[in-house]
Amino acid sequence: MISMNRHFLPPFLTVLVLLLLSMLVISAGCLKDSSVHVSSMTVGAEKVTGAEVTMNVTTDIQNTYGVSSGISRVQLKAYNTESGLMVAEKTSDAGFLGVRGSGSVSQAIVLPRKGSYRLVSTIYENNQRKGQGEITVYSLERLTPDNQKTGLTISDIDFLVRKVEGDRVNIQTDVYFTNDDPQESGAFTLEVKAKEEDARLLADKQQATVESIRPGATKVSGVTLTVPDQYNYVFEVLVWKDDVIIKRGEGNVRLRPGQIVSKDTQFVTKEIETSKFVQGSGEPALSPQPYTTMKSPGFAAPLALLALGSLAVFIHIRRRDP
Repeated sequence: MISMNRHFLPPFLTVLVLLLLSMLVISAGCLKDSSVHVSSMTVGAEKVTGAEVTMNVTTDIQNTYGVSSGISRVQLKAYNTESGLMVAEKTSDAGFLGVRGSGSVSQAIVLPRKGSYRLVSTIYENNQRKGQGEITVYSLERLTPDNQKTGLTISDIDFLVRKVEGDRVNIQTDVYFTNDDPQESGAFTLEVKAKEEDARLLADKQQATVESIRPGATKVSGVTLTVPDQYNYVFEVLVWKDDVIIKRGEGNVRLRPGQIVSKDTQFVTKEIETSKFVQGSGEPALSPQPYTTMKSPGFAAPLALLALGSLAVFIHIRRRDP
């Protein structure tokens, strides 16, 4: 009997083995293959140039059940929404997720600063595809390049006639700059161009250096341009800093304005005596007076000639009568 009992476990060991087997059965689900998915994606513009945008894409991943069998990797691809072509790709490790673990991967990807793109993050574990998520960014051309971001605003533009000599006019352009940034603007360059309104021919352009403007302050800077008289102009204002245009504005100077008085009947132009607008010692500028230069339809001239001819014939007949 004693020899037969040697082949059986003591009662407490039997209970312990049964308990361990029960725990293994209950926890068998935890030994299943992992189930990893993308829980969220966030995108931000890290760097913006004139041609490219560096996007920072953060992918959050979650293992909902099972045990990870290796290191997880996140593959990020960018597709142009119009052509469907892939324009960029980046792969990074997400680490070992373990049992119901989570992780986060941030990746920088460079895209053209034009169009819209679909960003797709795919999770791999031991070269096996596990999950995928995506997000779309739109109209990257609307992003302002970093070197063009400025708190400078053009609050007003004034035009003053300084001199009229022959058919040339000297026009002073005063530009009002306001610095809305919390720090000083730094020095920059003002450039003003005068272009004829219809043909867009460049009549003159000048530049001036503007010293730094303190926060919240407004400074006036001006240049004088010489243009042909009796033309209408668009004055373009460009603000340069570090070889980049950071601000634009424009105004109109109409030295020969015109308007339609009655539809299809009459076109009226205004003769402007530009010399009367020269700013002297506080003398007020005079307002231009309109005059008719052309009429439509063109029957007035023939009728006038006919009337004059009839009058001449009538006078000749009267003179011949006794």
